[in-house]
Amino acid sequence: MDVNMKIGSLCTGYGGLDMAVEAYFNAEMIWCAEIDRYASKLIEHRFNKPNLGDIKQIDWVSVEPIDILTAGYPCQPFSHAGQRKGENDERHIWPYISKAISVLRPRIVVLENVRGHLSLGFKEVLSDLAQSGYDAKWRIVRASDVGAPHQRARLFIVAYPSSSGLQGSRDKTNDVTNGLITNTNSDARKEPRRTDRKVSTESAGFQRRQNIRQTRCEHWCSCKTNCDTDNQHKSYNGQMQELGSRFVSRREMSLQTIPPTLVDGKLNAKFVEYMMGLPKGWVTDLDLSRSQQLKMLGNGVVPQQAHHALELLCQ
Repeated sequence: MDVNMKIGSLCTGYGGLDMAVEAYFNAEMIWCAEIDRYASKLIEHRFNKPNLGDIKQIDWVSVEPIDILTAGYPCQPFSHAGQRKGENDERHIWPYISKAISVLRPRIVVLENVRGHLSLGFKEVLSDLAQSGYDAKWRIVRASDVGAPHQRARLFIVAYPSSSGLQGSRDKTNDVTNGLITNTNSDARKEPRRTDRKVSTESAGFQRRQNIRQTRCEHWCSCKTNCDTDNQHKSYNGQMQELGSRFVSRREMSLQTIPPTLVDGKLNAKFVEYMMGLPKGWVTDLDLSRSQQLKMLGNGVVPQQAHHALELLCQ
């Protein structure tokens, strides 16, 4: 299968978001930027791509151009599990990601963060994207929406240049309105409206996904039960098989043997790896300590969850 689009990945971690973007857009990561030494070790082993290091120090003008920029930027400044310092948190690196977007001008930007980001820091992200000439769509998607036995709700954002939209970014991409939100107000791009977070959420018309279990076809694809032929499934499953070393399809995930939750009375990293929808041994086969493995897994995103978010936002 020919790869048509190039991905630049920021805050890569174990590459969960990039697995989904590779599979959905028929793309390939060509470089990343990650400073965690254990994640960097995984990237070297699993992806074998250049690691540009600290995004605060990168000269983006000299970086190889890409079609898609991904970033699962640190969630601690916005997470309800932390102190929610937002922009005052030293781990707040969104301004550097925004600079990368404004210089590289990718056709598509795919971002991921915790649900709590909606009420802290999100309007600044939208404002910066608008000032760079990008529209955005966003949605909350849970891991349980793709069959994972846990919630792990995450905010996914897809942004694109206002002048082009998402048309032509993928062979099967249709009109991308889909009832979601697009920043098409030119005045808003010049000077985004500043409101309190409650009013901002309502005025933006943010649509929370209905808590309804979707019916899926036997192939577990998003067409539900109205399949006309099996052709699309052959194509989809073939794509998953080709990218199998990096992406486990939803059906394959459901058929995996579940590792024991505990080993010697301690949380089993292999169990967490399974819960995160990763290929067996993706993290745990590396020469890392259990605590290092669990930290990396805890900071990651479920690839199937991210893939489903792209289905919802880009179809």
